[in-house]
Amino acid sequence: MVIVFSLVVGAGLLITAMLSRPEIINLSPGDGDIDVPVTTQMRLVFSRPMDFETVTERLSFEPAVDGSFQWEAAVLIFTPNPAWPGGEEIKVNLEAGARAESWLTFPMDGLNWSFTTSDASLAYLWPSEGAADIYALNPSTGTITQFTYGMDVLEYSSSEDGMMIYFSAANNRNGADLYQIDRAKFSNTPEGLYKPEKILSCGAAQCRSPVVSHNSQYLAYEHLVPTTEGILGPALVSVVSMPEMDPIPLGMADHETVQPSWSPTGELIFYDRTSQGYVVVNLQTRERVEIPNQTGQPGGWSPDGESYLAPEIFYYQSSEYAETGASNLIRYDISTGAFENLSKGNDVEDVEGEYSPEGGVIAFARKYLHEESWEFGRQLWIMNADGSNPHPITDEAYYNHYDLAWSRDGRFLAFVRFNEAKISDPPELWMVNADGSDPVQLLMGGFSPLWIP
Repeated sequence: MVIVFSLVVGAGLLITAMLSRPEIINLSPGDGDIDVPVTTQMRLVFSRPMDFETVTERLSFEPAVDGSFQWEAAVLIFTPNPAWPGGEEIKVNLEAGARAESWLTFPMDGLNWSFTTSDASLAYLWPSEGAADIYALNPSTGTITQFTYGMDVLEYSSSEDGMMIYFSAANNRNGADLYQIDRAKFSNTPEGLYKPEKILSCGAAQCRSPVVSHNSQYLAYEHLVPTTEGILGPALVSVVSMPEMDPIPLGMADHETVQPSWSPTGELIFYDRTSQGYVVVNLQTRERVEIPNQTGQPGGWSPDGESYLAPEIFYYQSSEYAETGASNLIRYDISTGAFENLSKGNDVEDVEGEYSPEGGVIAFARKYLHEESWEFGRQLWIMNADGSNPHPITDEAYYNHYDLAWSRDGRFLAFVRFNEAKISDPPELWMVNADGSDPVQLLMGGFSPLWIP
């Protein structure tokens, strides 16, 4: 009798284990999906909570992609870092053997699927000689998409995933308002019929340079109010919460502040022209860090959000009776304000330092100041993140190179160049491989490049 009972119990446990075998009940991107944005998170929905390591150690991608894992109940979220390769088939393999948290289950069978990412597009403003609109060019196909029509766009930026575009556009009161473009809605609207949504009316004031935080919770921008004489007063960086657009005070209303930029970890940095320094603000704790800097030129965040890269002026004794200024790229530690000179050189003018998406390389523009090597324009240079191995990847003496923009997978670098010897010529929008090979001119008159998925 005991034997029969044991067999019944054993059979019951076996059936229970078989029936409770975990499986994937939904996955995104799905098998065979195409034109998947390179910033898309992969989500695997399991039928029951899983043992974390038995899943992640069995999950692989071809080509290999770095990233981070996060669990939400029975949902595994993989975030590629910096992004999926653009325009490629991504093969995903989950080997057999992943187990649920409960001990009374059989392990999963293996599963394979694939999806294809979209080609990256390069957004830009055009034309340079008049009221500009926002466009995007697919470098692989040559296809051009126009996002705005006759709006006189001043500046623009995008959300972290590239699916929302925020921009400032002139209004009929000599001011500028803020707008947003939802690219998902744009794609589902007949060509030329999509209308960007106005999110902030500024009247005779100018709202400029909108940038959204990485979690899309806050929008920062420059606010310029006209004086009684009708001219614009000093800029003041302002912040509103999204989507309510409720204002969040930053203080220092008597200081001129410009160039807001968000770190990947949520801090806001801007330049205070009154006190000559960058100010870093944590909106959650209200903690502030002030970093002295004389130039006030825009800088760039490291991908981990721990440091900020910006040019600063240094003076050296160029002769017995004279000092000469040199612009070097400085890496500022955000938590302490400590800094490190990455240029390490007199007689150079280094600006526009931009970290690659994975953080291992910095692109920047350099111009020599000493007479033997002086040129009209700044050339495009590359160096390691610690300042080692600096080397030029352009050699066009009369051209100034600026507006540097890394593609999200780090394979390409877009930039604008301008002929300093022929100032009537329009700027030129170019693209080059990360190693400096295969430079390609994309179009004339385009500027402010920004890669979007």
